[in-house]
Amino acid sequence: MLSYVKFTKNSQGKDFKRYYCLQCGAFLATSKDEFRIKETVRHSYVNPAGIRCNFLTFSRCDNVVAHQDRYKEHSWFEGYTWRFLLCARCLGHLGWKYDPLETTGKKESFFGLLLTAVSFVSVN
Repeated sequence: MLSYVKFTKNSQGKDFKRYYCLQCGAFLATSKDEFRIKETVRHSYVNPAGIRCNFLTFSRCDNVVAHQDRYKEHSWFEGYTWRFLLCARCLGHLGWKYDPLETTGKKESFFGLLLTAVSFVSVN
């Protein structure tokens, strides 16, 4: 799968993007929804199977379904569990939803969308 990016500047001069499922085109999020963790929204990690995962983090996503099973093992973000995130329309794997452990005091969940699973489209 290939992903592409088109940039445009909004009235404040900042790039504004809309993110869609690469497989079916379902709307997922905008650049307004980007969530900074570890001081960035862009992340790159290698999973236990040796596969590099490049993804962006968001505070909210539309048209997604998070698997019910949560995992503490192999979480790339300390204090968070993870679960698989699927497109609600085509059920394609989009990335992960991260939920805070109750013991950490963190309150916000966030989403990681794989760059290989989404398309980026400019908003005029």
